[in-house]
Amino acid sequence: MFQNDRASVLQLPKHEKDSIEADIRSIVANRERRLIAVATNDAIYIWLANPQLLLCSIGVIDQTFRETSGELKDIYWKPDSSSIAVTTNQNKILIYNLELKDDELCYNFTDPADPYFQRNSPELFIKGNRPVAHLHPTIIINLADVPTCCVPSRDEFLVCLRNGFTHHVTWTGEIMSSLSFRASAIPFSIDQLQSKSENVTSKSTFITDAVYAPLLGGFAIVLSDGKGALLTSNDPNFAPTAILGVWAPNLKDATCCDVNHKFLLILFGCKNGDVCAYNIDELNGALIQSFRVAPKVTNGPDLTNRLGPVHKITALMNGYGFAAVWAPKDKENSSSISESSALPRLVAVFTSFGAQSFCNLEGVIEDHLSEEIENDMYTAVEWGPEGFQLWLGTKNDLMMQSFVRSASCSNPIMEHCDRAVLMGDSQVLISAARDREAEACAPHSVWNHIAVTHEYLSSNWPLRYASTDRKYKHLVVAGDQGFAYCSLSSRRWKIFGNETQEKNLLVTGGVFIWNDDVIGVVGVAADTDKSYLSFYPMSQRLDNRFASVIDLEHKSVMCALRDDVCAVFDISAQITLYKLTAHLETGRDAFTKVSGDIVTVIRINEIVPHPTCIVSLQMTQLNLDQRGKLAPAFYSSIDTVLVNISGRLITLSLNEEGKLHQPMVIASYVEKMWHDRCIVSQSTLAQSLEPIWNGHKRNGSNVSIHSVSTTSEPSSPMNHPCSSHLSNALWIACGEKGIKVWMPLVPGKRNVATQEMTFIAKRIMLPFELDIYPIVISARDCLAVGVESQLQHVARTSKNGRMESITMYGLHRNSEVFVHHLLRQLLKRNLGVFALELAGACRSLPHFTHALELLLHGVLEEEATSSEPIPDPLLPRCVAFIHEFPEFLKTVAHCARKTELALWRTLFDVTGSPNALFEECLQLKQLENAASFVIVLQNLETTEVSMDQAARLVKEALEEKKWTIAKEMVRFAKSIGAEDIDALTPPPSAKTSLSRRPTVSSPSADSSTEFVINRFQAGAAGRLNKVRHSQSTDQKDPQRKDSIGSSKDKTALSRGLSGELSPQLTVNRLAVRMTSILEDHAWHLLNNYWILDLGFFWAELQFDLLGLLETRRKQISISPKSTNENCYLVDDFALALTRLHAQFSWPYPVIGSQFVHQIEKKLGNIRVSQSTASLNGLVNGETSEIIKPKARRAERTNVDVNTSIPLRETDNETSEEDVEIQEAVLERVHGSAVELAPVVDRSPSTSSSMNPVSIAHAPATPSSCDSRSLAGDWQNTDFLVGEKSSRGNIQSSRQIDLLLDLFSQTAAIDWIFLLCLLSRDERKLRLEINLAMVRRAGEKSFARIRFACTELGRWAVEKCCGYVALLQAFDAHLSVLAEQAGIADIKYVPDGEKRKLSLKSTTEERGRKRVDSGGATLNNSFTKQTINGGRRERSRSADRAHKSVKRYDDVVCAEDALEKANEEGCSIM
Repeated sequence: MFQNDRASVLQLPKHEKDSIEADIRSIVANRERRLIAVATNDAIYIWLANPQLLLCSIGVIDQTFRETSGELKDIYWKPDSSSIAVTTNQNKILIYNLELKDDELCYNFTDPADPYFQRNSPELFIKGNRPVAHLHPTIIINLADVPTCCVPSRDEFLVCLRNGFTHHVTWTGEIMSSLSFRASAIPFSIDQLQSKSENVTSKSTFITDAVYAPLLGGFAIVLSDGKGALLTSNDPNFAPTAILGVWAPNLKDATCCDVNHKFLLILFGCKNGDVCAYNIDELNGALIQSFRVAPKVTNGPDLTNRLGPVHKITALMNGYGFAAVWAPKDKENSSSISESSALPRLVAVFTSFGAQSFCNLEGVIEDHLSEEIENDMYTAVEWGPEGFQLWLGTKNDLMMQSFVRSASCSNPIMEHCDRAVLMGDSQVLISAARDREAEACAPHSVWNHIAVTHEYLSSNWPLRYASTDRKYKHLVVAGDQGFAYCSLSSRRWKIFGNETQEKNLLVTGGVFIWNDDVIGVVGVAADTDKSYLSFYPMSQRLDNRFASVIDLEHKSVMCALRDDVCAVFDISAQITLYKLTAHLETGRDAFTKVSGDIVTVIRINEIVPHPTCIVSLQMTQLNLDQRGKLAPAFYSSIDTVLVNISGRLITLSLNEEGKLHQPMVIASYVEKMWHDRCIVSQSTLAQSLEPIWNGHKRNGSNVSIHSVSTTSEPSSPMNHPCSSHLSNALWIACGEKGIKVWMPLVPGKRNVATQEMTFIAKRIMLPFELDIYPIVISARDCLAVGVESQLQHVARTSKNGRMESITMYGLHRNSEVFVHHLLRQLLKRNLGVFALELAGACRSLPHFTHALELLLHGVLEEEATSSEPIPDPLLPRCVAFIHEFPEFLKTVAHCARKTELALWRTLFDVTGSPNALFEECLQLKQLENAASFVIVLQNLETTEVSMDQAARLVKEALEEKKWTIAKEMVRFAKSIGAEDIDALTPPPSAKTSLSRRPTVSSPSADSSTEFVINRFQAGAAGRLNKVRHSQSTDQKDPQRKDSIGSSKDKTALSRGLSGELSPQLTVNRLAVRMTSILEDHAWHLLNNYWILDLGFFWAELQFDLLGLLETRRKQISISPKSTNENCYLVDDFALALTRLHAQFSWPYPVIGSQFVHQIEKKLGNIRVSQSTASLNGLVNGETSEIIKPKARRAERTNVDVNTSIPLRETDNETSEEDVEIQEAVLERVHGSAVELAPVVDRSPSTSSSMNPVSIAHAPATPSSCDSRSLAGDWQNTDFLVGEKSSRGNIQSSRQIDLLLDLFSQTAAIDWIFLLCLLSRDERKLRLEINLAMVRRAGEKSFARIRFACTELGRWAVEKCCGYVALLQAFDAHLSVLAEQAGIADIKYVPDGEKRKLSLKSTTEERGRKRVDSGGATLNNSFTKQTINGGRRERSRSADRAHKSVKRYDDVVCAEDALEKANEEGCSIM
């Protein structure tokens, strides 16, 4: 039961103006729960349950009568609702007659003549029965003493007095003295057969509360001394000499009682706030305690310390729960100040066997409680119709709270839904589909609210049954009379068109949807009182003309459905199975007709005490025979019928002879059950075996099976692809006792014939507990779904201007995993092989790793904190089991992180040394888990060991670009005080542990594996093929990985790393070591040109990169010509540029299309190969093979700083840094046609080799430019490079800008130059590299970038022609700066012998034109001296172009060299 709305406060009228506030003493509903009687201290009120209307009231006005009769106390209904009896606090009983006139209606509305004010909406018309009621006082009964309680019955009521006597009083006021008895004269015993009886010793003992329990055979009573008992008698009139009392054991503080008739329970409220329940032992008639519960407040345990006695307890008429209210604890008995505080109003609702489903104090904030509420309490409680209303009374108010409950409570067909379906008095709530919950921001609070149409509900309130189809397309509901259904997609309702037919149908056994298009109803005809099973097709309107009716022998109270078989349970305790067959009726109005044939009749009258005791009924297949032999079945695949009789789950099955087996009780205290095989889809039957199954023609004593032929063969559950341990398991909810699962022990894929196994039962019962009460059990997901009423506070301003808080309740779904409970129970019973199979089936679940953590954590806490030695510890078995999965290290690390420090020694005694686990984490690259082990090492190992491992982890994290891990580890190191670092940290001894038992020695890896297998299965070692799950790890690449996406690697560490630690006063050794590691890594990144990684390193770790670059600048100014270990220079500008392209996914520049066309005209009949076209930036989608990165020997060009001679070195390994060079070959073809094959837009193949992602940024077609002379304006870089050349994305541009700003602050002029060149931004170059920057960086650093411009120009001519024009423009700007700064226009010239070799090489290169027979290189073809053209006034930088950089004028003139080439062809190298 769950509350879904705020409470409604009902006003009670005063009978006198000067009367005090109404003090509600009692609230009682009549047998039909339609009329609610409320008794205050001076008045009686009769309310209508729906709508909540006051029908009549009567007050005690005469003051003399008040003095003689006293105040009103309790009220009782006569079963036929014709009279009520009211007790007073003196020796009086007042009897009133209630006159109800059903032919007259009260609260009638009359519409005015003005049509504007007339009612038009049907919701404004009240169609329900509103009889006119009158209360008339008739009899006053004088008694010898004050009455304590009454028990009404049809002709009389039992009155218990304070003097110990109990009288039988008729409703006419006559006392039957012959049946009177005294409590002290009743013999009491502990059972009804063998025990010796004895009387109550005290003469003053009397009965304070009593309830009639007809199915238990007597009255449940509470004596004044706190004892509880059951009064039984062989005499139906309860003659004094035939009465026997049976004590409720261990009960001495009872205050009140009630009876749950469906589950045959006696409920007692106790003075300490507990509620205990008893049931009767069938063997000797003794009372056995079923459960004992107390209200739980999760967020306010202090509130439960103020609990006083249970003031009132009341059970639902349908038996699916009970409610109780509490009084505050007596201040005299309070031992502390907090306990003496007043208890707020407390009401709690429990399920049948004590699972708490609602408590009004859950989530309550005491600051929001007013003083009036704190000093008030609930004085009365009563359930409304069907348990959808809970009426509560206080000293001042009368309130009514609305509740919803699971639709499966009254309709067992809904027990196996995969979505939560709740039902209220006027609406149905269905949870969203699980695959669509991700679309909602708060999926646990999303419900589909289906309000029942007012046309049906106005005369048939409240709802009694609700059912959906398996696909949740339709919903059918039934109230008092008839039924209605709607389409959930359109929300259109259909009701009976003939109101007479609707009123004639009384649904008694439930409703369901069969075959997705037929509605089945088990009901009774009101006019003939005949029971029948009827079917209504959805394709037609609701009318009896289209109904298919199957007559039933007796009135049916419950039904079940499995595929095409419907089971009906009637009042004669007989279960009848019908085979349903649908066929299309021919004619003008074609519709579906349904016929039913009886296939099995099962009589269980011997085990059913009353039809009311039937809780649920299911048909399923439980008998799993692995040898291929089918078990005897009632019909088709139905071999078992499950019946829940008063909480006892009984299986009904057949033996080999076709007779009914002895009914077997498999579980007690059962409230609900779930079994996937209770539902068989049509597709499953279609895939079943082909042989035809004929009905078993067998006759048993209690079973009658008819022969019905069908084409469906029962398929073995193990042959079905969905079968597993979980899908064939039977899940049982046992209320306060938790959950049980009846799991089959099937061998799975193992060979049973060859495996030596000890005897194992076919099924095993595994109990476990959940923190929630499940509404849905999803066996495939190992998930239990529950519902809770969540309190919400809404503030508003009251009439007097004060702020007040309004409490409202909303329904929220909560879920809990339970696979770890199953694994633990299997391991506990030495069934590890089955645990491995179960875990293997759950490996794909997203919460599987979390389940392993819960398993290890639960076992560790239980055994490590045990006060006594454990002879057979479960922890070694649990660790060995988890070691079979690749999540072992993560599980141990997370468990240690969430466990107290005192328990670590116990954990690592079994799992192994944390240092060894740390090493394994590093080998497997599980750095997050290694970070958790660092915390363990810091507490369990010496300081030196923990420091070394922390430093290793930081280095590994930096190498793998796990910036968050490195950051948290550095902060963790800096947070440790110097005094803690300098001192050795001894490992905690066993005495500091919470465990008071001997520690368990840790087995080795091999021994633990052997141990777990031997413990799992006796005799199975050596025969069982154990599968070890391994985690594949890639070999470490000697070169660094690319930085793309590295910023997304955000891994949250443990709370120990990110927690608030005390700030350090002095620098410790570990912090200094961490700083040194960070500095070394920063130099490493800078030396290897990993600028993007350097940016992430700087941003994530807040490293002082400015200081490091400033140190670099100072050292460069001191010694710029030699490479210093602490000051890395850019040795190879070409390699640095290519790595920048790869890191930022930045495409290479392409040559302008107009320039390509000019070259094409010059070359004439020369055919250009694909590589040459690639250098010219043309596009072709068919040459995708060229751009694929290949494993090849790549040449790398390095420039020696001292010699300026390009050095070639080969790299045999393939990595992301390798530059793939496509050689361009020109071949002569015969004919005048020019065949030019365009390729992908990338000049060097480095772009695709370094990062294939850059291909996506390439333009589809080369950009075009207007026609102009190529030699006339070579400064137009858009013309030469491409005016729309593809660039990097926005994120890369922002990163480059950020790095430019960083290098600008430290005058790193070489990296400024490279980044400006990469972004092709001449404007930014002019802005960043200015006169002030040159003076700050120094002349020698400026000379280095001029030298870099020269070397890059040579590289560009050979590798990427698109950069030539950019370098010319950049060099022109540098020349202007040199002139402005007064720096000689010279190159950066190396010194020594290398200088001579450099000059000699340069002279020979410039003075020689080499034409090779095999082909000429592109670099050598551009050896003509640079000739400065005419100067232009519009740009001085154009006239200051460096002489060593070739102009594109010279490139065009290279056709002279090409014409002299060999006629067979030439190659451009």
